[in-house]
Amino acid sequence: MSRSLCIPNRVLCGALLVALVVVTGPLATERSCYAQPPATPLPVELRYVPHDAALFLYADGAKIWSHEVTKTFRAADKSTFNTLEETATKVSGMKVEDLKTVVVFFPKVKQPQDTDKTGFVLTFTKAFDKEKLATGLAGLFGKNAKLKVFAPDEKTALVLLGGDDTYSKPQLPNEDGPLTPALKAAASGKHTLVAGATFTNLPDELRKDDLPGQVRGFQPIFLADTLIATLDLGKSIDLDVRVKTRRAGQALDAEKALAAFAKLLGDELTRELPDFEKEATTDAGLKDVVKVLKAVVTTAKGAKFEVDGTEARMTATLPLAGLPLAGAYTAAVQKAQQAAAVSQSANNLKQIALAMHNYHDTNNAMPPAAVCDKRGKPQLSWRVLILPYIEQDALYKQFKLDEPWDSDNNKKLIDKMPKVYAMPGKHKPGDTDTYYRVFVGNGAAFDWLMGAKLQGIADGTSNTIMCVTAATAVPWTKPDELEFDPEKDMGKLIGMVVNGKAQISLCDGSVRTLSKLPSKETITALITRNGGEVIGNDF
Repeated sequence: MSRSLCIPNRVLCGALLVALVVVTGPLATERSCYAQPPATPLPVELRYVPHDAALFLYADGAKIWSHEVTKTFRAADKSTFNTLEETATKVSGMKVEDLKTVVVFFPKVKQPQDTDKTGFVLTFTKAFDKEKLATGLAGLFGKNAKLKVFAPDEKTALVLLGGDDTYSKPQLPNEDGPLTPALKAAASGKHTLVAGATFTNLPDELRKDDLPGQVRGFQPIFLADTLIATLDLGKSIDLDVRVKTRRAGQALDAEKALAAFAKLLGDELTRELPDFEKEATTDAGLKDVVKVLKAVVTTAKGAKFEVDGTEARMTATLPLAGLPLAGAYTAAVQKAQQAAAVSQSANNLKQIALAMHNYHDTNNAMPPAAVCDKRGKPQLSWRVLILPYIEQDALYKQFKLDEPWDSDNNKKLIDKMPKVYAMPGKHKPGDTDTYYRVFVGNGAAFDWLMGAKLQGIADGTSNTIMCVTAATAVPWTKPDELEFDPEKDMGKLIGMVVNGKAQISLCDGSVRTLSKLPSKETITALITRNGGEVIGNDF
């Protein structure tokens, strides 16, 4: 199933799927998601959406941007929203406040390649420049993107990805299909967000009996015909979710699945709350997060469910009055940035480990800790030696390996430090120091003069340290590593520099993130490659 749902390099698809998760959560209203149908034909932004699209999302951009919640977030995080506005202007030539509505659709998502065929429609409050938008989108999606921009009128842009003109013409005025009610709900102008899914055009794996246990309970929803949801922003966040089935019995099962989803969300948040409350004792911002999460739990538990013939329905509402949204937003953004930094640093270590393995495959050994001169004096770090294996071959060829790291030639290259050596959350523009270092000598995985063979690591590659986040940073080309002394506490050389956490990659390529370092004995055992020690339970 995961391969069928894979959507590589599709920002809009990711946004759509996230939106679908949000709107199928427990924040909704009791009012009907089916507004009275407008006069035919549909508004121009909805005429190009297939009435049986696999996925569909309509967003009232103007309403979202001007809502008090958004204003609160904009005031709390001016930097992010200023960047958003600058990016929007750069891509479209229009300001964010000029955007009226956004429509995104995926005709089919049966196979991974289906996600390449994406359509979205933008409407503006004034005329836009088609050529400028096309150029901006080409820069956003890349030169190889098969992208076409059409202008149904001077204020509407139709963008198709995937090189298929099938959807460049509007649907017939009398077109009818599973998502017709969703399109009519969007056309009513009453809803901030409208989302829909036609399950028969989603991956078949969703409808099979071998679903993973954690999602199997929701399969009655996937076996339905459609899911249509609306979300409204007002003095509360209101959501209405409807699942259309073919038989009354299926609707009953779908209602139970919706209730199970709301209960699962409420239970998970309730389970996480004590940890947040504990952290909130030392982080004032998290107190606001706790208040918001408790309100969401109350909403989840108060969600209502009903069945009307062949349709299952879930409604709920989250009152916004009194919620400390600005503080919660700021704290949540900070936490997300910290989590992203930890994840990015782990990915850096994985890329370094992969490069080490590829170097090993080519040279039948890992690199030495440094390039040394004839007298054995270290000249350049191992970080230079693996450049060809992190897609930096051109940079590698500019180094003179028979000269030290700070020679006239080599020191000119220090400013070209690859991103993989930069520490997320700490690295600033112009920084050329790295925290990613290795232990060297006295039986560690690295020696100055000769690289170790992975098959010769008697302790096992999964029990031997390859690279760590060090307590101090060094110029990335400088052969300055962590000298291993089994008599000393090597934990002092490992840094809790990834937002208060340390990270260690092992010689098998795996990465561990540690909130607390293990004992001196365990760290020593992990550093040696042939020491025969037993790894302690504290790792």
